[in-house]
Amino acid sequence: MPLSYTWYTQQVVRETTDTVTIIFDTRGETFQYLAGQFINLTLRIDGQPVTRSYSLSSAPGTDAAPAITIKKVTGGLMSGYITENAENIRSWDIDGPYGAFTLDDDTSNYRHIVLLAGGSGITPLFSIIRTLSLQQPDTRITLLYASRSIPETIFKNALDDWEARHNNIRIQYVLSKHTAAADDPVNIMTGRLNRIIIKKLVKQAIGDTTDPAHFFVCGPTELMKLHEESLASLGIPETHIRLESFSPETTTPAIALPGSTQEVLLHYYEQSNLLEVQPGQTILAAALEERIPLPHSCQSGTCGRCAALLTQGAVHMQQNFALRKEDVDAGYVLLCQAFPLNNEVTVTIEE
Repeated sequence: MPLSYTWYTQQVVRETTDTVTIIFDTRGETFQYLAGQFINLTLRIDGQPVTRSYSLSSAPGTDAAPAITIKKVTGGLMSGYITENAENIRSWDIDGPYGAFTLDDDTSNYRHIVLLAGGSGITPLFSIIRTLSLQQPDTRITLLYASRSIPETIFKNALDDWEARHNNIRIQYVLSKHTAAADDPVNIMTGRLNRIIIKKLVKQAIGDTTDPAHFFVCGPTELMKLHEESLASLGIPETHIRLESFSPETTTPAIALPGSTQEVLLHYYEQSNLLEVQPGQTILAAALEERIPLPHSCQSGTCGRCAALLTQGAVHMQQNFALRKEDVDAGYVLLCQAFPLNNEVTVTIEE
């Protein structure tokens, strides 16, 4: 069960000019997490509490303290504040861990795992690749990592060192702004990632095998869509692909929605609330407007904290990077992405 903590700054590491790692001092508190999970971080900025979700870049059982790595995002309130002021921030309000972008019992049976990273999407995969290489030394691990240039490639030195020390790891970089040189290592490719390059690199990685590889994909939304399309065209089963998005998108629906207010029955704890959801409004937004303190964080379909069971009616879920196919098939929806399509919608948040 996720818990709340107050942690302190142990160390600040400047990974690139716009990316910083915060290593936390937990003051001896036990914190158990899985590689690939994230935490929610709350700071007061200009007097107002701001909460964002960040993946843990530390590896459980390998690193002595939990850590997150944050890249400054254009217009990003929290990421800008932290990357500019990290050394001056003494304490952090934390809750977690959360997330299903993790290794599980099935992973131990995988013969080859391919990690597809884009930009700061490397952060959970940095934890996963180190955990995998130690726990499953016989599993082949391939990392395909898209970035802009060598100086902007987060964790590059650490990744190269890890690859050199583990025979089961192979890393391929694709750099869109890199100026190719004759002495470039063979694992650096210059160019912008596209479907042709992805398919070529994945084919090289997996070869001709009757035992398909399993994929963990994390990065900006558009890049993830490109990876999904490329893997699908190669015949990779959906069940072999796990996704984690790092790019909040607009919640403007992609389909036509009812033009009138819809009533939604919400069951939360032992209370039932009848919500009036305005046209173009999500169920979560309507609940928060009524000051119902539903669990939530990212509001972009990535963290899964606002998951609820749809027991009646129909909704349109704009995007989903948190629920697995079996969860969706079982009726679960993300309230931050759920737009009611009729007046029969009933949802239950299970605690």
